[in-house]
Amino acid sequence: MTDANSPQSTQTKKYRRIGVGIVWDRDRQHILIDRRLPDNELGGYWEFPGGKIEPDEDAAACIKRELMEELAIEVEVGDRLITIDHEYETLRVTLVVHHCLHISGEPQAIACTEMRWVKLEDLDQYQLPAANYQIVAALQAH
Repeated sequence: MTDANSPQSTQTKKYRRIGVGIVWDRDRQHILIDRRLPDNELGGYWEFPGGKIEPDEDAAACIKRELMEELAIEVEVGDRLITIDHEYETLRVTLVVHHCLHISGEPQAIACTEMRWVKLEDLDQYQLPAANYQIVAALQAH
């Protein structure tokens, strides 16, 4: 039985499983980040690219598909770095994060406002969604 005065139940929040790519350049010196569209949830924040995992796909297939659709690049999906469960005010997410190697294509801002190749040590200069800071910590520890 729930209390009528209790905070909003986590069961009423939207839930998404998201495949996230840590896209390294060929020299493994820079990581690709993109800036969310202003009218999306967490608009204007920088993030590691990826998207919603469809019911019939695994995280690696999702990452390959999303990066081609949203940035017009081909990647080789590598090892899983981390899986994160995080709750935002109106959304629960599971981020399945994989290292990726940029294979081909010049990144294009198809589903974002801009992209940048950045060094790991420079990521603290960009405003990221809260869950992404766990990714940064995992990259620094790796």
